[in-house]
Amino acid sequence: MNLWQLLEQHVRRTPDKVLLRYEDTRRTYAAVAAEALAWSAVFHGLGVRAGETVCLMLGNSPDHVAAWFGLCRLGAVTVPVNVHSRGEGLAYVLHHSEARLLVVEEALLPHVEAVRPLTPRLPGVLLRPAPRAAGAGPRPAAYPSAPALLAGAPAPPPDGGAPAEAVASILYTSGTTGPPKGVMLSHRAYLNSAACFAREMVRATPEDVFFTTLPLFHINAQAHTVLPAILLNATFALAPRFSASGFWDDVRRHDATIFNSLAAMIPILCKQAPGEGDRRHRARLTACAATPTDVWSEFERRFGVAIVEGYGLTETAGFCVANPPDATRIGSIGRPLSFVETRVVDARDAPLPAGGVGEIAIRARAPHLLMEGYFKLPAATAEAVRGGWFHSGDAGRADADGYLTFVDRMKQSIRRRGENISSWEIEKVVNAHPGVLESAAVGVPSELAEEEVKVCVVPRPGATLDPLDIVRWCETRMAYFMVPRFVEVRASLPKTATERVEKYRLKQEGRAGAWDRDAAGYVVGRG
Repeated sequence: MNLWQLLEQHVRRTPDKVLLRYEDTRRTYAAVAAEALAWSAVFHGLGVRAGETVCLMLGNSPDHVAAWFGLCRLGAVTVPVNVHSRGEGLAYVLHHSEARLLVVEEALLPHVEAVRPLTPRLPGVLLRPAPRAAGAGPRPAAYPSAPALLAGAPAPPPDGGAPAEAVASILYTSGTTGPPKGVMLSHRAYLNSAACFAREMVRATPEDVFFTTLPLFHINAQAHTVLPAILLNATFALAPRFSASGFWDDVRRHDATIFNSLAAMIPILCKQAPGEGDRRHRARLTACAATPTDVWSEFERRFGVAIVEGYGLTETAGFCVANPPDATRIGSIGRPLSFVETRVVDARDAPLPAGGVGEIAIRARAPHLLMEGYFKLPAATAEAVRGGWFHSGDAGRADADGYLTFVDRMKQSIRRRGENISSWEIEKVVNAHPGVLESAAVGVPSELAEEEVKVCVVPRPGATLDPLDIVRWCETRMAYFMVPRFVEVRASLPKTATERVEKYRLKQEGRAGAWDRDAAGYVVGRG
């Protein structure tokens, strides 16, 4: 079946059961489906047809869920857009995806308008307006408003009947030596990932309540919160965003039993002042990746929540490796889930014995369970999928029992608080600064987990560079999470004989000699 048919099946079974909790609202299975039908009618009325792409630049909300399933019903292809995208990165996705339409939050419209000069083709715009405060100015008049169209939506069009192997979404993920790549995922890949997550990784039941603060424009919230709940005929809850001070209040409010987390969330929650409510909740388990080992046991003891560590990528439709809940090994990412096999390979793609460090390669046991390829990038697809194996770009090792351990990133991308960041994209922006001759961006260890962004810049002859000026240059031209925390101005970059920057040497130097915007008290977006 496809994603719409999954929802429809459970509407017939339990129309009045609560499917979605958001803030203080509740929506039943029937209500979510009705909203999705209205969205499908609006999309159809705006000319969207099966196989066409539609960008959703929306935060976490019931509207996001309904619009997504409305597109699934039409057989159209959803392109979730990171709401923090700015400048050339945003322009590239809007243009490259060939979107027929963009649904965008009103607050984000200025960023869309700003990229019009950067791309020859922008989609039509459908506005999701913000609540109007007293004395607020008029709404943008140039674009249709989603609520107005939904209120007058005609009868929904016929079911598009997309086959399970059809592409459901294109999710743009960080490039390493070029622009972002659009990962094409089928309905079957989504449903399989949700099923394996629910049944193998977290062993959920219909009585569970899945909860996430993670964004719906990433695979995690889609495949590991929304879809497992529907698959099990359970309930899921969304928060607009992560708040350390309000997190456990949200968990209690929604009676959540399972939540997904990012590595950085674990130490952040541990740093909150202890309170009586630390264990006053129903949560029993969190699914996480890259959990810092030094706070793993502390988190479990303090909050009474087990950490189930896993590993996955957008290309694998999310988690594909995980620790069994009853056989967790702290520090390991676990064993392959049932739908894949893994191996660690050397530079010639030959399998390595237990303990050998090489690249983690992944192969599905049936068709259409991993990505269909990178949208309009056949060469990049062929490079990533060789001999039927997807090459992750991550280094790891396996032990004699098949448990994998993540060692390092092999590709030139940076992982910061759940976001994959392209060093190429950062360098492209920094190199456009009039005082910069060249630059190199690398990830350096974070106090929380994963990495922080450091950029090393070489001034043009005669130019003087202020690190703060580099940060200010970046913050209006890229997503906030990409803006470098550390800036080092240096006379040259270490290079090979063929003039390639030796980034491993810059990574080894860490933060040494770099200006730190956090230490300087500079907050991106606030100065």
